Amino acid sequence: MMSTTAISFEDARTALAEDGFYCIQDPTVGLRILEMERNGSQFSSSSKAGLEFCKSNVLKDERIRTILESSFDWCGLGYYQRIAEDQGHIFQLRKGGENPDILLVHLWSKGSRVIYYRGLHLIPWKSVRAANRMWEIPFAALARAGIHGTEIFFENGGLAILDARLAFEMGHGSPITCGFAVKDELRSWPKLVPPDSEDSAQMIAELETEKVGVYFAIRDGSQISGGGTG
Repeated sequence: MMSTTAISFEDARTALAEDGFYCIQDPTVGLRILEMERNGSQFSSSSKAGLEFCKSNVLKDERIRTILESSFDWCGLGYYQRIAEDQGHIFQLRKGGENPDILLVHLWSKGSRVIYYRGLHLIPWKSVRAANRMWEIPFAALARAGIHGTEIFFENGGLAILDARLAFEMGHGSPITCGFAVKDELRSWPKLVPPDSEDSAQMIAELETEKVGVYFAIRDGSQISGGGTG
């Protein structure tokens, strides 16, 4: 399912359940990614600029937040990085799982192309561990099953919200990726590391709301102590 900058909440919920993804064309996202790239800033929780980018473009985006809050009683950000383009490989961030308890947000730069394999989140596959630590599904297995992907072209940039079990192939572009999971899932994830600055704890506290939180290690002086889980 594809949308322009506006979002139909019911369409998004239906698309996530049936197709496994929902896309929004948004040139503002493309421009903000370009600005980060020009400044040489990292898309990382340990970078102040990177954390501010995530806050502005994901955590404070009402379109994204509405879907997260309606999908979970509570969820937390536990994954944030840019996935390097690797053409010819079909990836999953999550292998299997019966419940849709992890959602991803992909932010795409101008001119990006991606293939999402519609409905694949509902089918168990014998994925193998990929070199980038995600899971990979051999193309031959999909071809034998008669499964074909849906190509999305983000002419000026945009975003996608997807079930973490969905498979995708990067035709061109490297998506900035944020993963949100329920508490039981987050407990097995490594905690995100915040920027090495005195105001890190305050920055992180400002990211949390009643229904959407973060899964960070909190710096206490020179040490890192356990962060919140909601």
